[in-house]
Parts: sequence; structure tokens; C-alpha cells
Amino acid sequence: MSVQTADPEGAAEAAPSHPTVHDVHLVDRRAIGGQRALEIILGAQVDRVPPGVLRILVDHDCGVGTVQSQGLFLVLEVR
Repeated sequence: MSVQTADPEGAAEAAPSHPTVHDVHLVDRRAIGGQRALEIILGAQVDRVPPGVLRILVDHDCGVGTVQSQGLFLVLEVR
């Protein structure tokens, strides 16, 4: 599947508007053979990715690569 139409910058701008989003980071891994990725950190004690956050990702043609807990926070790697 091609991710060339994904708009991580647009998703990074839109995601903070959701009340469960704690922080957003664009990570550039192209220098080490990877891709650009968006990390979305959901607020403390959020135990799943809310539909509103998924909607934001869909609107920017992005998908979820991984989801992991880090302490009280849930971290999404978006591609």
C-alpha cells in the first residue's frame, strides 16, 4: 500500500483540537532509511484510540502504525 498521499503535517495540525490529545510530534526518520511519522500522545488514562482521533487521521489519509502504553499515556505512531 502506498502512503504517498498521506498528509502527516495536516494531521499534526488538526489532532491537538481533540480533547484527548496531550501532545503531537512529527518525527523524521528518512535519514536512517525510514519514513516521516507522526506521534500522537493521548492524555493520561486514555485506554483506546477515540473515534474522533481516528477520524482526523482518516481525513488526512493517515493510518496507525503502532499503539503502545508509556506510563499513564497512550502513544500512537501514525504513518
